[in-house]
Amino acid sequence: MRKTKWTDNMIRALTELYPVETTAYTAACLQLSETAVKNQARKLGLGKIAKSKWMVRAEHVRNHFHQCSFAEMAKELGITKMSVSRIAAKLGLTRTKAESYQVASRIRGEMIRRERRRVVFGLEPITQIKVVSNRARVRLRSRLKSKGYIVGEERNILFYTNDIQRKNHLECRGLKLGLRFLPFPFPCEASLVTTP
Repeated sequence: MRKTKWTDNMIRALTELYPVETTAYTAACLQLSETAVKNQARKLGLGKIAKSKWMVRAEHVRNHFHQCSFAEMAKELGITKMSVSRIAAKLGLTRTKAESYQVASRIRGEMIRRERRRVVFGLEPITQIKVVSNRARVRLRSRLKSKGYIVGEERNILFYTNDIQRKNHLECRGLKLGLRFLPFPFPCEASLVTTP
């Protein structure tokens, strides 16, 4: 195993960073392994200083900055979005356009999934995002699916099998909402049907 040659600049950086930063961050700055950093710190008699609240928050922001939104980090830390923004600015953290898009896209996807679940369970929406064109039809389709009906590839067609008890009152409501009900196809036609 190759021995690390420590320069004066590296030792200076180690003495500044090691007591207040994580070992992983210090190692990344010095482009060394964590073991090499720990061993040299031990030789120099360096220890960790108890972290202040700001340091803990700063570490969290640094570790999650490129994957989480300011709102998510603020919620986890119990502080405001503005505080997270100030910490990020002090640390000199910036996002690329691609990273910003990725974070926004993930959050929007989660919001849409949450809103769709609310529609299915008949709850009022939280946001103004329009997730379905016909809430009543989506709710009814979900209910019929839970009763054993099979939803076709065309989302407005539902199939029934011989072994389910058909719900005539629900089917009548479905017909008014634009749903169609057909007997379950033979095996050769099964490609038309999605799995339940």
